[in-house]
Amino acid sequence: MPYKAVVFDLDGTLVESKINYEKMGEQIKELLGRKGMKEHIEDRRKAYQIIRGGAKTLLEYGLPEENLETTLAELDEIMNNIELEALPTMALKPNAVETVKSLHENGYRLGICTRSHRLYADKTLAMYGLDKYFHSVVGRDDTDKPKPNPHQLFVAIELAGATPEETLYIGDTTTDLTTAKNAEVDFVGYWRDERWAQTLIDNGCKKIVKDLWDIVEIAGA
Repeated sequence: MPYKAVVFDLDGTLVESKINYEKMGEQIKELLGRKGMKEHIEDRRKAYQIIRGGAKTLLEYGLPEENLETTLAELDEIMNNIELEALPTMALKPNAVETVKSLHENGYRLGICTRSHRLYADKTLAMYGLDKYFHSVVGRDDTDKPKPNPHQLFVAIELAGATPEETLYIGDTTTDLTTAKNAEVDFVGYWRDERWAQTLIDNGCKKIVKDLWDIVEIAGA
């Protein structure tokens, strides 16, 4: 298929960062308890899963509605601060720059669709001079319907100047895979490690690459 655009997830796909998810989860757990959530949050993983569900999930788990707006704002601040703290730990995935540059030189429209905060995404790309190659960068705060809702991917594709039918999406998690399925966009998984790759396979991922450079060939560049 003649693709016009390639959209990438960020963390775990183009870059590897050491975001302190344990610290993030503990702070989220403390916040939800302080805001009066009725459901007991026994560990940080459950806390993070709940906030990924957004306002609806928070209310379903017993957050008082009058605390919803301030809770969402404070959750975003917690996640943003901890993501920014991780910038010094950042490392590029092998062939990330070469792949992005080659696709750009061959005329592809390039996008980023990430569950990370937009400021974090912008700073990450700028650190490696990749920002000049991307036509769209869409973080979780750029939409009220983040991944796995297809809306975020649709926004990234539209801003890049393409259509879903013309787009290839690259990611390393089942969230990325589900997003692509929901958007009916062609998907290629990135082999972050054996465990993550097997999870993708178990959830129906048909094509996985261990080297980002393979994307150049798959896209037809």
